[in-house]
Amino acid sequence: MVPVIVGLVILAAGAVALLARGRRRSLPRKVAIDPFTLSEPWRRHVAAAQAAQRRYREIARAAPDGPLRDRLHDIDTQVDHAVQECFGIARRGDDLDDALSRFDTGSLSRQLDHATDEPTRASVESQLASAARIRTTRNDTDSRLRLLTTRMGELVAQAAEVSVGTDTTDELGTGVDDVVTQLEALRLAVNDVNSVDLIDRDLIHRSDDDRDDNDPGRPATSP
Repeated sequence: MVPVIVGLVILAAGAVALLARGRRRSLPRKVAIDPFTLSEPWRRHVAAAQAAQRRYREIARAAPDGPLRDRLHDIDTQVDHAVQECFGIARRGDDLDDALSRFDTGSLSRQLDHATDEPTRASVESQLASAARIRTTRNDTDSRLRLLTTRMGELVAQAAEVSVGTDTTDELGTGVDDVVTQLEALRLAVNDVNSVDLIDRDLIHRSDDDRDDNDPGRPATSP
C-alpha cells in the first residue's frame, strides 16, 4: 500500500513540475457542472468549489470600476478553471468508488484462505491487490481535493481584502494559479492510476469468465 501512495505522490509531483515550467495551460473543455450527479464526498467537494466561485464573483462585481476590478475579473478565469478541474477530479473519484464497490473483498479474502491451487490464489490475490490500490488512491484523492477546495475558500477571503483597497492582486493571482496547477496535477495522477487499476480489474474479470463455470475453485466476483 505504501508504494502506491509514494507512486501517486511522485506522479503528482512530476505533473506539477511540468505545469510549472512555463508551459501554456489550455483550459479544460467546458462541461456542465452538476454536483448532484456525484456521490459523497465528491458532491460536497464540487459544491464547495462552486460556492467559493460564487463568492469570488460577487466580490469582483462589487469592486469599483478601475484597474483593480479588471484584475479581479482576469483572475476569475483561473477560478473558473479551478472549478472545472475540481469537477473532473471528483468524477474520477466517483469512478473509483464505483470500481471499488465491485470488489467483494470479504468474500475474496475467504476464498484466498481456502484456495488450494496456485492459479486460483494468484487470481484472488490480484483482485485484492487491485482493490487495495483503488482504495488507497481514492482516499488520497479525497484528502487532497478537500484541502484544495479549502484553499480556494481562503483565496476568496483574500479577494475580499483586495476589493476594499489592499492591492495584493499579484499575490492573489499567484495563489489561484498555484491551486489550478495542483488540481491539474492531481487530475493527471488520478487518471493515470485509475486507468491502470481499471484495466487490471477488467483483465482479471475476463480471465475469470474464461474459466470453467463448474470449477469449484473459481473465485467469485461481484457483478
